[in-house]
Amino acid sequence: MIEECKIKIENKINEILDKEIKKYEDNEFIKESLEELKRLSKGGKRVRGYLVKLGAMLFGKDDDSYIDLAAALEIFQTAILIHDDIIDEADKRRGLETINAKYKGHIGISKAICIGDLGFFISYRIINNANISKELKDEIIKIYSKTLHNTVNGEIVDVELPLKDINYHKKMSDSVIYDIYLNKTAWYTIIGPILIGAASAGASSSDMDKLTDMGANLGIAFQIKDDLLGLYSAPGDMGKTLNDVKEGKQTIIYKYAIDNATNEELNIINKYYGKNDINEEETKIITDLFEKIGAKKKAEKLELEYTNKGIQIIDSMDVQNKDLFMDFANYLLKRVK
Repeated sequence: MIEECKIKIENKINEILDKEIKKYEDNEFIKESLEELKRLSKGGKRVRGYLVKLGAMLFGKDDDSYIDLAAALEIFQTAILIHDDIIDEADKRRGLETINAKYKGHIGISKAICIGDLGFFISYRIINNANISKELKDEIIKIYSKTLHNTVNGEIVDVELPLKDINYHKKMSDSVIYDIYLNKTAWYTIIGPILIGAASAGASSSDMDKLTDMGANLGIAFQIKDDLLGLYSAPGDMGKTLNDVKEGKQTIIYKYAIDNATNEELNIINKYYGKNDINEEETKIITDLFEKIGAKKKAEKLELEYTNKGIQIIDSMDVQNKDLFMDFANYLLKRVK
């Protein structure tokens, strides 16, 4: 079902963006920007779009009316990744050359900002133009707006934290990292999409609250898995070139490592973690050290715990198609990219 849904969403995204491109045949600048947005929209996992479908199916709505909403969220996903690539100075995304890398220098950054913004505005317009009641549309836009707001809040902290030194990181609470996971990942990867799907099928406010809790747990599990893959996946599997060690990414793996490292190990982490010109051999020193300290094993355990918490919540609800959610949770645990 995931693959079938993915194909339908992919086709809808192409249909929407092709119409946009056709409207600007006489404007080479906007046309090129839309073509870049379409190029970078290819190859996504379509997790968010699929969750819109699942959210509706939990409450008995099993048709293709979700497609426009799913496409809107996926275009938003591409837009925010385009901006994320500027922040990360990334060369690759989904195995494709980023805009900031393709167009060198200031023009590349400028184009990426504009194209990302364009994606945001198109996604809002898709929702506004959806063939649903005004009351339902207002509810979905409210959820979507909260999703965007929380995502940016998480991104702000995620950008700032690596600038602090290791002593700051040791003293800070783990809750700071979990706040990033909740806002930056859980809300825009799971909570927002599933609430939009559930709202489209008339879910009650109490069910929406339960889905929010469920999505928070699965979203945290999703990000922990991403962090593990960012450190331990094979080169190229993640479809991007940025190294989490080079970025100095603040993860629960890093936090556990520095909290449990000896002074000698702390010196090694401080020397290499966040080093801009780090090489493959130095990266391996860090990943091996994190594994030795037990940070990798701890993260794997946490991922399983949060996944199980999410499953328990959905399992306690009086909804349909729970088996599809179990399959999705297993996908979170077993994915390799």
